[in-house]
Amino acid sequence: MSTVIPSISGPSENIPVLISGAGPTGLLTALLLTKMNIPCRIIERELCFSPLSKAVWNHSRTQEVLHLIDPELLQQFMEQGQLLPNYRHYFGGKLILEANLLPKNESFFEKLLQLSQERTVQILEKALEKASGGKMGIEWGWELMDTKVVYASDVHALREDTLENKKDYNNEDGFMSSTSWVETIVRRTLTGTNHRTGESKLLGAVELSDEEEGKQYEYKVIKSQYLVGADGGRSVVRHKISMPFPGITRDNECIVFDGTVDTDILIDGACVNYFDAKGICVLPMGEKNRVQMVINTFKTLTTEQFKALRSETLTVETFQPILDAYVYPRRMKILTVKWLTYYRVHERNAKEYVFQDRIILAGDAAHIHSPAAGQGLNLGLQDAYNLSWKLAMILKGIAPPSLLDSYNEERPKMAETVIKVTASSFDSELGLDTKFKRAIKRFMIAIYPITERLLAPVLAPISMIPLRYHLNSLNKEHPTQKASQSGPGAAGQRARDGFLIPFGHNLAGISESSDFNSGQDGRSDHSDVNGSVAPATKDQNMIRLHDLMAGHPLAFQVLVFTDDLWKHQASAVTALSQTMEHYLARWRSQWRSPAASLPSPNGSTTDEEAKHPSRHHLFMVHTFTTLFGPTMTIEKNALSNKMVGEGMAYTDVDGVLHCRYEVDKKTNWFMAPKADSECEGAIFVVRPDSYISFRVHGIGESAWSDVDAYFQSILVKEKQSLETLR
Repeated sequence: MSTVIPSISGPSENIPVLISGAGPTGLLTALLLTKMNIPCRIIERELCFSPLSKAVWNHSRTQEVLHLIDPELLQQFMEQGQLLPNYRHYFGGKLILEANLLPKNESFFEKLLQLSQERTVQILEKALEKASGGKMGIEWGWELMDTKVVYASDVHALREDTLENKKDYNNEDGFMSSTSWVETIVRRTLTGTNHRTGESKLLGAVELSDEEEGKQYEYKVIKSQYLVGADGGRSVVRHKISMPFPGITRDNECIVFDGTVDTDILIDGACVNYFDAKGICVLPMGEKNRVQMVINTFKTLTTEQFKALRSETLTVETFQPILDAYVYPRRMKILTVKWLTYYRVHERNAKEYVFQDRIILAGDAAHIHSPAAGQGLNLGLQDAYNLSWKLAMILKGIAPPSLLDSYNEERPKMAETVIKVTASSFDSELGLDTKFKRAIKRFMIAIYPITERLLAPVLAPISMIPLRYHLNSLNKEHPTQKASQSGPGAAGQRARDGFLIPFGHNLAGISESSDFNSGQDGRSDHSDVNGSVAPATKDQNMIRLHDLMAGHPLAFQVLVFTDDLWKHQASAVTALSQTMEHYLARWRSQWRSPAASLPSPNGSTTDEEAKHPSRHHLFMVHTFTTLFGPTMTIEKNALSNKMVGEGMAYTDVDGVLHCRYEVDKKTNWFMAPKADSECEGAIFVVRPDSYISFRVHGIGESAWSDVDAYFQSILVKEKQSLETLR
């Protein structure tokens, strides 16, 4: 039965971006857009955050992303969460392996960060309030009822009020001239909640009923340039645009528990996989004796049977015997229950993430999969990270609307990869339904210390560090310089991290190790240094590349890798500096960052902004040389006295970062210079979401011209951009 929506009088409300769903994905999208000076609104059907733990794992790549967005944001996650360095594996009640299964030497963040979704959304909400100066918040209780893309060419005989509304797409609200927009009808009940009697909780069962008797409703029409559907697995947005959601629903019955327990299993400080009867995953929640656990009962249910299940029938009395059988011969007694429910695994991926260039799906609204390996929260946050900067550039006229095509090219493929990873993880961790499978699992765990290196590529995707994009409309190969697309320096790869020394510091006795570890346990040290997450290094002057990039979520980072500058004449370094200055000035005058005009919440310029004027620029340039010799002299106004992001030079000790980007003598991306009057190396363009999008061999005039041509190919021409920004 279709929903009957009453006629709505009064003018519509206009906003550049409307976000439906105040979960982690929707909130991070709102936070990023606000940081980029793009007005947006975020509506949520519920009246408050869910108290349930839900998604709790933040993997290495997500920790990197949070740090790159804002080190202070990651610090909040660290302070309220718990770092879990290891996984513990039990068989027959005995601990047979405790190890860190995440990839080493690939990220500064080598530990799993556990934080309940309840705390995650609270942190993001506070960050949103701070970024907006208290002007932006969640609009609780508003339920999306209908949405559609409207084309101006289809509107018959535009009335005066419509023309007046359309003028808003060109004013200070941030709209461009548009031939289409999104019209969304939302409502809220003035009494009680939006939940309806008998409402189904099955995936895909969207039931937007007519007004219920005894309730009063308020309706609104919101016009927006873009609608982001981040409203979960049962997405109303996806349902309303009739977007196919292909995939499978497993017929296994699973149980999810969150509460406190009394147990003789060591559960503090590690994720526990307990294999004996069939398999159970236990995750400590950072509070005394509190855990979240997932059990596969191996009962096969039809859709009708699963629908007939009721959470109220799952009680401590009915669940305790099941738990006893799974942990025998160990003991685990339930003390309190916060969440106890049946769960069914769905593995689905929307056919398209962008509908008619205006409505976008993100998070669980776009993809859903097994909770094994804890990928869902991470995938959704990275959807927001990929999407937000593209919307900001489009809405400010810096990039053409076609930039959004890259979101549709990249994220569905990434989700498909993650769905495969989680399916495999579910089968290997919670799918041990026979003695033979359990025996194989025990053997593989027992020999893990021997096979660790062989298994590393198999386990690495769990951290999301090795997951990458490929060549597309945004990530481009050099037109004439052909090179392997599988190496770490290829377009679409994550921008790798590494330690650097600012120019001019004494390098005596300094040598970068092959990993990010400064301790003795083989894991990174997440120390709080000067208010940010940073390593305790061998030299206090060391800085990470990602530290240089952090706090600039809308900036292209141009990385200039050079050979040993001290071997060259000062005139060669000066020439490089002048070329760099020319193109940086050209780009910054042609394209301005949407965040450039964003004032502090109190309307004044902060000391931090005064010290770092480049923080709002759309382009930042960094220079990395393999070594500065003790006799090196550089003329004034060359690389020696540049500011951060203006081409400032850093020493890549031992050339480790050069190797990580394939800029070394073993590849065709590094060639010895022909004369002392020329510097040699390579230039990499890193997108605002920290993936390589272009690279060119050489750092002379022609190489910089190639980088300029790349920017001209993905951003709008100067005239269009400047007219839009006026």
